[in-house]
Amino acid sequence: SIVDDPRVFSVLKVPQLVETLTSLLDQLERCQKALSDFLEQKRKAFPRFYFIGDDDLLEILGQAKNPAVIQSHLKKLFAGIFSVKFSEGDASIIAMCSLEGEVVPLAEPVPVSDTVEVWLALLNTQMRATLVQLVANTIGSRLNIAATPSQVLDLAERVTFTRQCEEAVNRGRPALEKFKGELLERLGQYTSLETDEPLVTLKVKALVLDLIHHMDVVDQLIAAGTSSAGEWQWRKQLRFGAGADGKVTIHMVSASFDYTYEYQGNAPKLVHTPLTDKCYLTLTQAMFMGYGGNPYGPAGTGKTESVKALGGAFGRQVLVFNCDEGIDSKSMGRIFMGLVKCGAWGCFDEFNRLLPDQLSEISQQIQVIQAAIKARQPRMELEGTTTEVDANAGIFVTMNPAGKGYGGRSKLPDNLKALFRAVAMSAPNNEMIAEVMLYSEGFAHAKALAVKLVAIFSLSKQLLSPQQHYDWGLRALKTVLRVGGQLVAAEKKTRGGAALDEAEEAMLVIKALRVNTLSKLTHGDTAAFNALVGDVFPDAVPQDVAYDELEAALKEVMAHQGPPSRDPASHAPHPHPSIHR
Repeated sequence: SIVDDPRVFSVLKVPQLVETLTSLLDQLERCQKALSDFLEQKRKAFPRFYFIGDDDLLEILGQAKNPAVIQSHLKKLFAGIFSVKFSEGDASIIAMCSLEGEVVPLAEPVPVSDTVEVWLALLNTQMRATLVQLVANTIGSRLNIAATPSQVLDLAERVTFTRQCEEAVNRGRPALEKFKGELLERLGQYTSLETDEPLVTLKVKALVLDLIHHMDVVDQLIAAGTSSAGEWQWRKQLRFGAGADGKVTIHMVSASFDYTYEYQGNAPKLVHTPLTDKCYLTLTQAMFMGYGGNPYGPAGTGKTESVKALGGAFGRQVLVFNCDEGIDSKSMGRIFMGLVKCGAWGCFDEFNRLLPDQLSEISQQIQVIQAAIKARQPRMELEGTTTEVDANAGIFVTMNPAGKGYGGRSKLPDNLKALFRAVAMSAPNNEMIAEVMLYSEGFAHAKALAVKLVAIFSLSKQLLSPQQHYDWGLRALKTVLRVGGQLVAAEKKTRGGAALDEAEEAMLVIKALRVNTLSKLTHGDTAAFNALVGDVFPDAVPQDVAYDELEAALKEVMAHQGPPSRDPASHAPHPHPSIHR
């Protein structure tokens, strides 16, 4: 036997070795095919399974009776559901929960059974039915911020704004100016709302960002002298309307879309800028004509975030896929199948990193999908399989420029370019974004602080040494703004909600800037950066964030252990015993 004789050639003594190995290989292939067919059957029953790998799907199917295992995969299947609440004995699902802890009770409980794809499909149906009911009840009624889900609050506010603004437009300029005053008063109410609950704070921030955009829209209408709802200045805005049944529809120019009530949780809002409006306009008109969208431009200009934000505004599930070497036309075909059956949006980042032969195959698949959506066909043929078509599906690609600074990018072939409507995302308005984010984070002097903060970022990019790990773009700026918001909230809490003056707010911005930046700088750049901060904020004395609890704990440990030994020999490294041999 092989155990008795470990030499390789001893394997040749095994009788009928070739036939045995061939038989084993054939059985293995048949097992793999049967498993693939089984998984494909489950994916057809619940199309969101197309967006997860075989290993995850096998775990879900194998642990169908274990709610804890299913909980860990929900966030991969739904946009905003992080977990669900079960009734006693785990017999049914009674509520869905977001990552931030928002709990939304379902209109009807979803019974849990051994066939996981069946109750997940029921959860999907109940999620939408619950949101339809909540939105219909909230529109036109007094907002209860603490008790109402964030998504419902935002949607109800957008529907109400569209109706009130359209009425004001038709009544003329005085009505618009009065409406602007009402919005300003509402903004004051939101920003002065005091709460210790992080979830309520998130909801208020989302409402403030939307309200600032609504005020900007009214300003544009007044400046353009708009006097009719049929004029371009109003028609080019994203408008929300509710029918008699409470169902929401979205309009932009002559395009109209159904809101699809995918639970979004408490996803962070995007700040609206003129670039965002241009991107939305291009993407909505492309979808209306049956095409895809292609935001392109340098990194950090908001390409992917704009697609995700528009999808959130439409109540869609938006899935982002990074196009690296691991993606081929077969895996893309599986993703497309899921998007078409679910009515979800797929955003393919860095699409021009794919190889030319892959792009050619993928373009044929996209052509078939777009033709079916344009013709409003109920079914289509894809990858040799007949599948249902949800007309709400959308395919978007983002690209960095091919050439210097972005290796491995290629230009799209013309037949693929024709399937997407391009929009250039070149330079976001950082000052406007910083100002709006500072207002939403609770800063009263946001305008002046935003100008100074953006100036520091642009000057640092010009004057400091060009290190590969330095980032002076929008991502780093938003990180500083978020930390600044945490600091101002903590400071207001210690003062019992009292307002801060401009100098105190500037000190907090400098703290946030230093804590996020100094650790990344070289020794030479640190001195230059500190001098730069001193020039932009001449009257401010830089301070770092104090970690009082950490310092107290360190002092306690050091006091307990006693002072360190001053004997140099005690700190000298001891030679390894082998050296003395």
